[in-house]
Amino acid sequence: MSLLERRIKFFVKELVNREYPPSCQVTKANQETIDFIKTTNCRMIAEIGIYKGHTSEYLAKYLNGQGELHLFDFEERVHEVKNRLHAAGYNNVVGYGNTHKTMDSYNWSLMRVLQKHAEPIYDYVFLDGAHSWNLDALAFFLVDRLLKIGGYIDLDDYDWNLEYSPTMNPQVFPATERMYTREQIHERHIELIINLLVKRDPRYTEIVTNKIYKKIA
Repeated sequence: MSLLERRIKFFVKELVNREYPPSCQVTKANQETIDFIKTTNCRMIAEIGIYKGHTSEYLAKYLNGQGELHLFDFEERVHEVKNRLHAAGYNNVVGYGNTHKTMDSYNWSLMRVLQKHAEPIYDYVFLDGAHSWNLDALAFFLVDRLLKIGGYIDLDDYDWNLEYSPTMNPQVFPATERMYTREQIHERHIELIINLLVKRDPRYTEIVTNKIYKKIA
C-alpha cells in the first residue's frame, strides 16, 4: 500500500468512525426555543440535531399528542429518543436517522421528506445540527421548501465557531484541522447563514435577534 493510500485510508477511517467529543454536545434543553414556541400554535415541528433529546422532550410535552414532532440526527440518537418519547406516551414522534458515513447527513433525510410532500408541512423547524456552512446552508434551503408561510425557522448558536470551542478546536480535537481550513475554523458559520441567507431574504422577518425568523411570504 502506497503512502498516499495509507493516508487516505486513515483519513476516511477517522471521518467515518471517530465520534465527536461528548462534552461538545448540549446537556440541557434550549430554553429560549421552548419559551418562544409556547407562544405559538405550531403543530408540525421538526428538530434537526437532537443529541440526547433534551429539547425534544419539551417539544413533545408542548404538542401533548397533537400534530407531529419529526426528529433528525444520527440513527442511534433518533432511535433512542423516539423510543423514550413513545414509552412516555408521545406516539406522534417520527424519526429520520442518518448514518455516520462521511457523505450522509440529515440533508439526505430532509430530501426524502421533501420527496414525499409537494407542499410545505412544517410550522416550526429548530436547526441545531452541525453548525457548518457545508451542511447547514443546504439545510436552510431544504427547510425553506418544507416550511409553511407563517412558520418559523430557529437557528441556534449564532456566535459559535470551531476556533474557540472548548472541545472542537484543533488543539483539543486535531481532526478539525484536517477537515477545515483555517478560515473555516475561524468563521462563525451560523452567523454566515443567518446574515447571508436568512436576513437577505425578504420572505423572512426577524422575531428573536439572530435566532428565530418567521416566513411571511
